[in-house]
Amino acid sequence: MSTLQHRSAYVTTISDVVRQITWQSHKQLLKTLSRPDIGLTMPQMVTLFAIRDAQTCRMSELADVTQQSAGTLTGIVDRLIDDNLVGRVRDIDDRRVVQVTLTSAGEERVSRVEQARHEDMDRMLQHFDLSQLGDLECLLRLLLTGLHEMLSGEEPAEDAPHHPMITPLRPV
Repeated sequence: MSTLQHRSAYVTTISDVVRQITWQSHKQLLKTLSRPDIGLTMPQMVTLFAIRDAQTCRMSELADVTQQSAGTLTGIVDRLIDDNLVGRVRDIDDRRVVQVTLTSAGEERVSRVEQARHEDMDRMLQHFDLSQLGDLECLLRLLLTGLHEMLSGEEPAEDAPHHPMITPLRPV
């Protein structure tokens, strides 16, 4: 088998594994979100995280970031407001513009989701030793770099496998 054929076989297998990981991770995340102490849907979680990252934002900006229609997003935000996780605030520069921001309860819920995901990940990785965790992190960062390059339309860096920004974090 040629190098090109070996590479193609690896790409096929890796693609299948990534698909399975994506599907199983999605199912696990839905299970986590449905816990009584979290109680969110996937679109609600995505919206909360986007608002948290922006701090305050207009609904149009939020729709762009979350890739949701304005109508769908309005329903999600209304429900989050009813649950006291998000609030509407007037824009400082233009009082006609309404922005959304997290409430303290919303910030706490986002933190709870992050903590639950960390615990889930810790459990998933329980069979890895520290060296394997470092290697996995490095390889996943390389994969993420390739994904970012594809999405941005950039050409892959010649030194991508040895990219200086992609180094494993080693515990101190």
